[in-house]
Amino acid sequence: MHHYSLRVLVIVLGMIGLTSMAWRHYRGDRRPRTLIAGAVVLLVLGVLEFRAQSAEARFGEAVSKVARRNVSVRCQGVFGNLVDIGQELGTVQFDAEGDPADTTDIKRDACNWLKAYEDGDKRVTMHAALGVHVLAHEAIHLRGWTSESVAECYGLQYTADVARSLGATATQGQRLAEFYWRMVYPEMPDEYRTPDCVNGGRLDLHKDSDVWP
Repeated sequence: MHHYSLRVLVIVLGMIGLTSMAWRHYRGDRRPRTLIAGAVVLLVLGVLEFRAQSAEARFGEAVSKVARRNVSVRCQGVFGNLVDIGQELGTVQFDAEGDPADTTDIKRDACNWLKAYEDGDKRVTMHAALGVHVLAHEAIHLRGWTSESVAECYGLQYTADVARSLGATATQGQRLAEFYWRMVYPEMPDEYRTPDCVNGGRLDLHKDSDVWP
């Protein structure tokens, strides 16, 4: 079953359970406190799930523009975060033929940074730069590139565009991308960097422009 369909099913079942408890209370059930507690839990879970899916849909739209096809974003859940020991902020699976999946999985921290950036004043911070850039990076993988250095460089040049998709102005988006270039890119592992990722270099997507990245 599709990831989103399963989550919607969980919400629907929860709402059915809530309705059932309310009906039992109406019919004279003697456990009102239990019913109220259950109703509150289901309501909170429903609201949180709705917000999570809404954010994923918006992030998916931003990624789809860069990937040049319809793709989706899946934010890591609470339980997944508790058992996760990986360092990467996002992943895209490729099949045996080298074709990318239609979904990228983004770590919970990165999704929270993205939500904060989207809802905030678009201030340039490390978390904002990491969150926005990971969407751009994974979008390049979803476009078909398997190389981490290529995805990092092309993603760097799309970071400002992703920021704009999340509500930033062109200037705010460019400042965020420049911050990533100065502060983050030089510290990335060797497999993520290449001497071709410079203004006018082989991986420069806009060689006729002096703007970088």
